[in-house]
Amino acid sequence: MQAKAENRNQFVDIMRGIAMLLVVLGHTMTGCTVDSQKSFLFNIIWSLQMPLFILISGYVTKYSRPISDGKELWKYVKRRTVAYMLPWAVWSFLVRGIIFGENSFLNVKHLLWNMDSGYWFLATIWTISMIFGVASFGAERVSKENLLKKQTVLLGCYVVGMVLLVGIGAILGLSFFAIKLTLYYMPFYYAGFLYGQFDDRMKESDTGKKMIDSIVAICFVMWMFIILRFPLYEMSDGGAAIILRAATSLAGCIAVCGLCKGIFSSKIGGGYSCMGRRALVGSVPHTLPASQLDQAGRGTNSIQSSGARHGFGQLCDYGSTYCDGNSDDKQKCRSQICVNRKEKVSKFFLWAGKQSLEIYMMHGLLLNIFKSSVAIQFSSIEGYLLTAGNFALTVGLCAVVIRLLDQNAVLKKVLNIR
Repeated sequence: MQAKAENRNQFVDIMRGIAMLLVVLGHTMTGCTVDSQKSFLFNIIWSLQMPLFILISGYVTKYSRPISDGKELWKYVKRRTVAYMLPWAVWSFLVRGIIFGENSFLNVKHLLWNMDSGYWFLATIWTISMIFGVASFGAERVSKENLLKKQTVLLGCYVVGMVLLVGIGAILGLSFFAIKLTLYYMPFYYAGFLYGQFDDRMKESDTGKKMIDSIVAICFVMWMFIILRFPLYEMSDGGAAIILRAATSLAGCIAVCGLCKGIFSSKIGGGYSCMGRRALVGSVPHTLPASQLDQAGRGTNSIQSSGARHGFGQLCDYGSTYCDGNSDDKQKCRSQICVNRKEKVSKFFLWAGKQSLEIYMMHGLLLNIFKSSVAIQFSSIEGYLLTAGNFALTVGLCAVVIRLLDQNAVLKKVLNIR
């Protein structure tokens, strides 16, 4: 049900990567230091990480084909089950249970009623996907042409699915198969889906763009106002607290996605243009002559050394621009350097987004390697340094392990390495 790789929305992958790195950072803070949950940084992370994941999952349904008959529905169920529940089973029972000897992951009953001790996100997103798939199938069967009727039926079926989950939770307990978490995140999924249905139309008009900017600004102010005043993670699970948490997280996700859109909107690896106003105003680029351009293409030592120094009055190999010492060319080289750096950052987030499942599965295991035997307060120089160091080491090790596993076809398939 996903778009082909060459047609992927790279901004979506970048936002997924940001969400995944927030998950790793949050677990690093709580796993390696003490009282990190009381910090403002953790308040930001907790309000964004999983809600942003779920919101993105709902949004990308816009790229899925309609489920118009029983055959398509069955394909959808099989595909989503393999994508979510197979990794959950393999990493829970085989990796965590058998290989690492964590007995709780071999106790099926314990695991089903304590999903939040393991890979609960996969169970939650699978359950939501099943309910959404059935709701989409029902909406397609009832109406294919009338958009309002179709959306109404889909929402109705979706709500019925939530009611059924409440019924199951009343019988087996809300902790069974992460029902409590699933119910909490289902509105985020639907919000992402709903926005995906109308965002292209809104962006086609100036009024729609202004409306989006206004919503992003309002959500940002609302999000900052609340997280500065309320410890969301430590609040009780009462009705008012749940509503406040959900509203704050939704506002935060909208704000972060809207603000990041302008930063990461260009196609990665597709040749960034200079984004800054100073790079576009009053600057006349000087292209290299054919002989020098050919040298630049081959990367001669003289060009490489001057480009590395990006000194002025020398060749600057960023964007085939010759810096002859005037202010316009200096500005052009500096702007291109900034663009290249931004591209590297974007590629890092893009990698994290594409490998988000693998990072999610293995980062907890790798974090255990760096746990300190001494309790260190997060709000201290030692706590900050320990968190930053362990975060960097964990992400780096994830990249190494993913690359190693990717070299073996059997391990790659069994462990679901993409």
